[in-house]
Amino acid sequence: CSMRLVRVLSAAVLLMLAACSSEQDSVEVRVRTLIGQIEESIERRSVREAVEHLHADYSDPRHINRRAAGASLFGLVQRHRTIHLFSLIKTVKPADDQASAEAVVYVAMTGVPVESIDALISLKADLYRFELGLVEEGGEWRVNRSRWERVDPRVL
Repeated sequence: CSMRLVRVLSAAVLLMLAACSSEQDSVEVRVRTLIGQIEESIERRSVREAVEHLHADYSDPRHINRRAAGASLFGLVQRHRTIHLFSLIKTVKPADDQASAEAVVYVAMTGVPVESIDALISLKADLYRFELGLVEEGGEWRVNRSRWERVDPRVL
């Protein structure tokens, strides 16, 4: 009887650990999906779609709000005939409440598709390190803040 109780308790603990793990994985997967959607929107030159992924209260050191960030993105898209992004998501850290997260993403923009870090370095593309703040609202994840800086591709 006591062995059965131990097995039941062990199974219950494993299920609880698995549930906690899948919640964190779910946040990470959803954040990674959002970042991929933003990347695809920009590559398709769909500024409106990319801006929809920004929170209504978005701000960053260079843009006072979401509208200003969208205007800068529009200018970027207009200056380049084709845009290809190479992104490397370094970290996604969900908050304890699972309703917000932070991510570090390295992004390079080129005029040609890039399949590897080696190709990126040979192109001498500009590389940026983004620190993103993300929040979930109404079941949707959005970027509510960002900070970025140019970095040397050899940091990858």
